[in-house]
Amino acid sequence: MKRGALPFILLLAVAANALGQQGHIGFTWAFVKQAADGSPSPLNFSEKVAVAQGELFKIFLQPSSGTFVYLFLQDAGGDVQMLFPDKFEDFAAASYSATRFLIPSGNDWFTLDSSSGTERFHLLASATRLVALETRALALQKVAANAKSSDAARSSARQAVLDEIARVRKDNSQLVVAAEKPVTIAGGTRGLAQDLEKKAVKIDAAGFYTKTFRLEH
Repeated sequence: MKRGALPFILLLAVAANALGQQGHIGFTWAFVKQAADGSPSPLNFSEKVAVAQGELFKIFLQPSSGTFVYLFLQDAGGDVQMLFPDKFEDFAAASYSATRFLIPSGNDWFTLDSSSGTERFHLLASATRLVALETRALALQKVAANAKSSDAARSSARQAVLDEIARVRKDNSQLVVAAEKPVTIAGGTRGLAQDLEKKAVKIDAAGFYTKTFRLEH
């Protein structure tokens, strides 16, 4: 699956360190499609969402201070890739929690190809860095970038990432209480990031929050 041709399920998993004092986590996010007039329209995941070839989609994301966010795509063909962050060193940047991230970046949008199926985005956020997940993600990137990697090696690396995501969710499955509320944005500032932020939802949690979003075509 390449950027620009994208059917999917969105899995939202927000995890905080369950050891000792549970840390507070928070982020603002929006998953939108481009309306006929070009404006972003938030998707309603309270019911089944069907999408069509050619429709355009984008994700807005802004983490709160002390929240580490990860976003993976698992497509219908089984491929897995990390979409956010671009590199884990970004977490150390002073501007990290003050940045409005667009996925894909800039004025690019995701669009569907002609295939059918249901695909998954795995979005995780943690009060501490998920070191084991980062290690497996880096291993997957290394295998994927090596043209000589065997199909078995690629499959194993992909499964290792998915298994670690599942493990994190299971280990924190008892911590599911979270608050979701619309974001209030003052007027006067325009731009794609600001327009998407006006459609966003604020997630606040102590511990772990998980939710699955499905888009089918």
